[in-house]
Amino acid sequence: MHDNEETFTAPVADDGALRQDRLARLRCRIDEIEDGLGDPWNADNPVGLAAVLASDEAGEMSPLGVRRFQSLGVPAELVPTTLGGRMDGVDLLGPVLRPFFRRDPALAFSHGFTPFMGAQMVWLNGAVQQQIRMANAVLRGSTVGVACQRFEHESEFHAQEYRAEWSDDGTLRLNGRKGAINNAHTAELIVGFVSTGDGDSDYSILMFDPASVPPGTVRTLDRHRTTGVRGLQAAGLEFADCPLPGDSLVGTWGDGVALSLRAFPAVHGVFPAMTVGLADTALRAAVRAASERAAGPGGLARDASARSALAGTFADLLIADCLSMTACRSVHLQPDQCDVLAAVTKYIVPKIVSESLYDLAAVMGDAFHAESGPDAVFRKQLRDLTTLTFGHVSSAICQSVIAAYLPALADPARTPAAPPADLFRIEVPLPAMDGARLARFGGGDGLLPYLGQAVQRLPEALTGHPHAAVLCALAEGLCAEADGIRREAEHLGSPDDGFLVDSHSFPLSDRYALVTAASACLGLWLNAGAGPDPFLAEPGWLALALHRLLRRVGRPVPSLPREIEAALCEEVLRRVGTPHSLDLFNTRLAG
Repeated sequence: MHDNEETFTAPVADDGALRQDRLARLRCRIDEIEDGLGDPWNADNPVGLAAVLASDEAGEMSPLGVRRFQSLGVPAELVPTTLGGRMDGVDLLGPVLRPFFRRDPALAFSHGFTPFMGAQMVWLNGAVQQQIRMANAVLRGSTVGVACQRFEHESEFHAQEYRAEWSDDGTLRLNGRKGAINNAHTAELIVGFVSTGDGDSDYSILMFDPASVPPGTVRTLDRHRTTGVRGLQAAGLEFADCPLPGDSLVGTWGDGVALSLRAFPAVHGVFPAMTVGLADTALRAAVRAASERAAGPGGLARDASARSALAGTFADLLIADCLSMTACRSVHLQPDQCDVLAAVTKYIVPKIVSESLYDLAAVMGDAFHAESGPDAVFRKQLRDLTTLTFGHVSSAICQSVIAAYLPALADPARTPAAPPADLFRIEVPLPAMDGARLARFGGGDGLLPYLGQAVQRLPEALTGHPHAAVLCALAEGLCAEADGIRREAEHLGSPDDGFLVDSHSFPLSDRYALVTAASACLGLWLNAGAGPDPFLAEPGWLALALHRLLRRVGRPVPSLPREIEAALCEEVLRRVGTPHSLDLFNTRLAG
C-alpha cells in the first residue's frame, strides 16, 4: 500500500538546446541509457548478454538489471509529462526502450511494456485520481500486471477470465481464476478486464492493489513458465468473492471493450517498435558469428548468400521501424484513423521480422545451435520474439480488425484523407492523445490513398538518381497491387453479412498490410522522417524495402542493381563494427 496523494516527478535535464530538438533529445537519452548499461558483449558486464543468458537459463530475471532500469530513470519514460513523467509521445517510447530489448527482452517486457499497456488503459479512461495513482506506482518503479480478456484459441495469457458484479454495499465482488498474469506476484497494481455479463461485449476494466484485498479472498497460483523470455515472472491468481472498492472501476461499467479499443492503437504501435531492438541484437549476433567463420567482415561481404541475408534483414528492420513510428504518431495526429494502422503494424511487423530472422539462421551456420557463449544469443532472441508476439496479441486478432475495414476500400465516399507530412517526421512535436477522438473498431486508414500521392512525387524526388527507374517501377507495382486490393474488396460483404469468416478476407488483409508498410516507407523517405542521415537520404534502402514487400505480395519484381544490396550489407557491417543501431536512428551503442 502506498500514499497516493503526492505526485512523483521524473528528473528531466534542463538543456534548452536539446529541448528545441526532439530528435536530438531522443538520441541523447538513448546515449545515456546505453552508457548506463555498458557493452552487452563484454562477458564481465553484470547486465550484459552473458549475464542475461545465465538468468534466462535459470528462468529468473536479473535483480541488478531491474535496479539499473530504475536507476536510469526509465520508468519515467512510460508516464506522460502531464503526470510527472518524460513521455511526450508514444513514438519515442519504442526507441528509448530498445537498449533493454537488445539485452534482456524479459526485463524490458515486464518492467517496460507491461506497465505501459496497463497504464494506457488508465491514462485514457480513468479518473484523475486513478491516473495519479498509476503514475506514482510506475514512477516508483513498481510492477504492474494486466489480466487480459479471454479469447478462444489464444495463449495462456488470454485463457480464462475474471467475473465481477456489484454488491448491495456498493463494493465490487471479484471471482474467478487466471493461470497467467505477468508480474502477478509482485504487481502493486493490476489492471483487469473482467466479465460483467453474458454477452461477448459485457466487460469492464478494474484497477486494484492485489496486496490490499482480504487474505482469504485471493489465492496465489503456481508460476507459469514460458518457452521464450524465460525470466518472465508470470503466475496465476484466483479470487473468491473478493471485495474491491467501487472506485476500482476504470471508466463506465460494462463499457470495457470500447474503452480498451481507445488504448490498443498506442499499445499495438509501441510493441513492434520495441521488438526492433530485439531483432537488432539477433542480426548483430549473426554478423559476429558469420564474420568469425569467414575470417572477418571482408570475407563475409564477398559471400553472396550471406550478403543478401544481411542486407535483406536490415531492410526488414527499417520497414518495421517506418511502420511502427508512423502508427505511433498517428495515435496523436490522426486518432480517427489510427486503429487499423496500429493493427496492421502489430500484425505485419512481428511476421516480417520473424521470417527474416529465420532466413538469417542460415548465416549462423553451426553457431545457430550453440547453447552457451555469444553465439547462443541469436537463438534466444528468436525464441523470445516468438513467445512475446504470441503472448501479447496474436495475428488472428489483428487480422480481424483489418478485415473489418476492408469493405470500406471499395467505397470512394469512405476513403479517408491522406495523412499530413508530420506523420512521418519524428522531430516534430505531437499533441497529447485525445481519448474522446481515438478511433474505435473500423476507424480507417489514410496510408493507402497516400501511396498514390507518394508515387506521383517520386520521379521528381529521384531526378538524376541512377536507380530512379527501378524505384519508380517498384512503386507503380505497389500502386497496381493497391488497386487490385480495392477491386477484391468489392466482393466482401458488410460486417452484418458475416464477412469476418469469409475465406478471402484474411489473405486480402495480409496483402493490404504489406502495401501499407510500403506506403509508410515512402512517406518517411520523401519527408526525411528520421532526420538528416546520409544513409537514409539515399534511396537504396527504400528500393530494397519496396522490392521485398512487393515480392511478399506475390507480384513480379524488377531486378535490383547488385550495388544496392552490397551497400546495405556494407552499412550493416559498418554499424556492427562502430557500433551503431540497426534501425532508422543510427544511434551510438555501447557495444
